[in-house]
Amino acid sequence: MGLPELRLPLPQRLGNRLALMSSLQLLLVAGSLAALSFSLGRRSGLELSETYRQNATVVELSTRLSRKLNYPIWINALNLGWLQQQPGRERDYAALTERFATQMRVFPVDYINYGDADGAFLGMERSDDGTLLLNEDTSRSGRGSMAIYTLGADDRPGRLLERIPNMSAGHEEAWYTDTVKAGKPIWSAIYAWEDQPEVFSISYNAPLYNRRRQLQGVVGVDVVLSQLSDWLQGVWRDQRGLALIVEPNGDLVASSRPGDTLRRQGNRVERANLGQLQAPLAQAMRQGYFRPRPGGGLQLQPASLAPTRPPLRREIGGGSYTLDATPWGREEGLNWILLTALATDPHTTAAERTSLLALLASAAGLAAAVALSARQIRSLLQPLSQLEQASQQLSQALAGAGDSPAALPFASGVGPADGTELIALDGSIRELVERYNALTANLQAARERERFRDAQTLALLKDKLRSSLQAAAVAHEINQPLSVLLLNSQLLLERSRPPDAPELPAPWREQLQSIRSEADRVVLTIEKMRALLRNVQTEHRRLDLREVAQSALLYARSGGATARVAIDSKPLDQLAQPAWIEGDAVQVQIAIVNLLRNAGEALQEAGTEPAWIGLSLSRQGQEWWLEVADNGPGLPADSLEAAPLRTTKADGSGLGLFVVRTTLENHHGSVEVATSPQGGALVRLRFPAADLPTTGD
Repeated sequence: MGLPELRLPLPQRLGNRLALMSSLQLLLVAGSLAALSFSLGRRSGLELSETYRQNATVVELSTRLSRKLNYPIWINALNLGWLQQQPGRERDYAALTERFATQMRVFPVDYINYGDADGAFLGMERSDDGTLLLNEDTSRSGRGSMAIYTLGADDRPGRLLERIPNMSAGHEEAWYTDTVKAGKPIWSAIYAWEDQPEVFSISYNAPLYNRRRQLQGVVGVDVVLSQLSDWLQGVWRDQRGLALIVEPNGDLVASSRPGDTLRRQGNRVERANLGQLQAPLAQAMRQGYFRPRPGGGLQLQPASLAPTRPPLRREIGGGSYTLDATPWGREEGLNWILLTALATDPHTTAAERTSLLALLASAAGLAAAVALSARQIRSLLQPLSQLEQASQQLSQALAGAGDSPAALPFASGVGPADGTELIALDGSIRELVERYNALTANLQAARERERFRDAQTLALLKDKLRSSLQAAAVAHEINQPLSVLLLNSQLLLERSRPPDAPELPAPWREQLQSIRSEADRVVLTIEKMRALLRNVQTEHRRLDLREVAQSALLYARSGGATARVAIDSKPLDQLAQPAWIEGDAVQVQIAIVNLLRNAGEALQEAGTEPAWIGLSLSRQGQEWWLEVADNGPGLPADSLEAAPLRTTKADGSGLGLFVVRTTLENHHGSVEVATSPQGGALVRLRFPAADLPTTGD
């Protein structure tokens, strides 16, 4: 049944009409808004309280994990300093055994060890029942096998429990190899023990060097993953939910449910992955923060660890849980993620249901008020019909104007009896149309001026191209007599050698050599000028930067200073995918050859031995980075800002880096100069990456 039609005397002003007809609705709306505000405030407070509880839990877990993993760092620093105080102490296995045993009793760590550079090894292990075991592969216990001893009361080897034969001659586990490769204290990758393949651990280690910087060995402290999971279970025991420590590919480091960390695959034990866990909470974490990798496995979603991303709320197994993902360990050299699923407080859940009911009641009241208001306002729309028709005509005129707008007419027909507000609105629209007509006239004039400027710009470009072509022709004409000069000077030098001809006097030979050298410099300068001129006459197309770089490398190796230098191009040769860019292959090749020749000449002039040049290519985001590095004297910081023809080399032209810079500007890229890891120069060319070519390309 519909609402009855209201018949009220209407005042002249539309505002008074609306006030009169809306009085009834206001009472209903005010009550509904009051209830809605209360419900929204309460619900927001509940959500904020639950978020604080989740954050506090994660912060406490992160803090306690940092404290636990700080122990290996402290112990390693103490042991490294102890060994460095007295060279040769690392061969005192009795002292090492006593020190490691004392530290195992004081600190909550799982394993402390030392591996010598010649393959000797000594480690102190904490077994599952808490007893300490000595693992030794030294001359004292016989080399080539691992001997497992109990620890006597005097911290000396006790009863032999087991001897594991056929151990590797060197230390091939990650705790040793990763540290030797890094040359500094680091956390190793997670690895399985050679003598106990079912045990996985991560180790913090430090290399030990003598005064001649020769490696003596590696000292380290292990954290066993199974025992880390036991620790996490103890930390999480008062919480309802699940806590995981994972790597970005989803591999588990630790779990508050220790049985999830490892799994058996046939006769092997391997680490579990988040995607293999069947628990509903683990699956919710995987769906919320990870996605399948194209080749199999998982990868972290890019936005999962954004600081502004709020925790996720999920209904799982009839309960409400708050899910969160927090990065951990980057300052310590670890790339771990804390995944937590915390059950919502029951009181919070009940209060949220009550708040939801209040929200629904408020929404129903507001809907009723809106319906009543709409019924009344429809009666006010009649005086607007003339104004609406005029506005539609105005809109059609605008739509038909296209790219050449003309002046618009406007006549609404609104009269003095149509209400004060409508009369004012009619005047405002009329004023807007008049301003539009004035702007249209100004726009037409501006377009005429723009056409004139475009014609001037086109003429300038034509003049620039004409000058470039003329300069190229001049360079060609100069090259011809220079080539003759080079050839004749070379022939004179060769034919003046005994016994075919009498040897020329030394001053004459020096002058001929000078003529040949200076002619070479002029030819090289002309070639670089031609490269600059080619930048004006650019023809960009889709090309593989990898192939262009390899072609430039072959050309550079064929002669000049670079022919006598070892160029390391393994990073370029091992790149499996094409490096697509939009550009001019000849320009890019000339730029790369210039960089390689500059590096070779700098090494030759500095007398660097052994000389080394590196050429690499890699994808960085939406760019391809091509880098030329050397171990020479380096480049000044303002090299890229130098004007053309200015150089620091005795026989340089000053155009090499200028050609490279203009080429990269022409390809919408950039050039960076830095110091290479070998202490020399590093020049980085950054090209915008192009999309993969389609079938028709």
